[in-house]
Amino acid sequence: MGFLDKAKAAASDLAAKADTALASSGLGGPGASGGGDAEKYFRDLGVLTYLEANGRPASAEDRLRVMTALHELESCGLVRSFALHTAPPPAPGTAGSGGQLGYPPPPPAGGAAPHGQASPAAPVTPPPPPPSWMTKDGASDG
Repeated sequence: MGFLDKAKAAASDLAAKADTALASSGLGGPGASGGGDAEKYFRDLGVLTYLEANGRPASAEDRLRVMTALHELESCGLVRSFALHTAPPPAPGTAGSGGQLGYPPPPPAGGAAPHGQASPAAPVTPPPPPPSWMTKDGASDG
């Protein structure tokens, strides 16, 4: 066995040990078990919550299954972060507020407001001033 063969075998052994260590710590990346599962369960929980918030039926069994799995992953230390991945929308009236998802929510088909929400009021613009020939200052009685 030559030097390069020995070096290649040692590198392969070291890579296998590193993969084992990373997988057991939950840092193995998307292909490793555990860490990627938490993201899938968080997404499923979001879908169930969205359905319930919009008055659509969501399975109580699915909610229990997802919550149980997330509790187990958290207790094993496989939930990496509870940080949100999206930024909140800008405040009303600031630049960039138009067209962002969820702010304001688009009206449903048919123009009715979503369940439990009032329709947003149309912007009120004052009427234009009357023409000068209609005001006392610009009128001539003659």
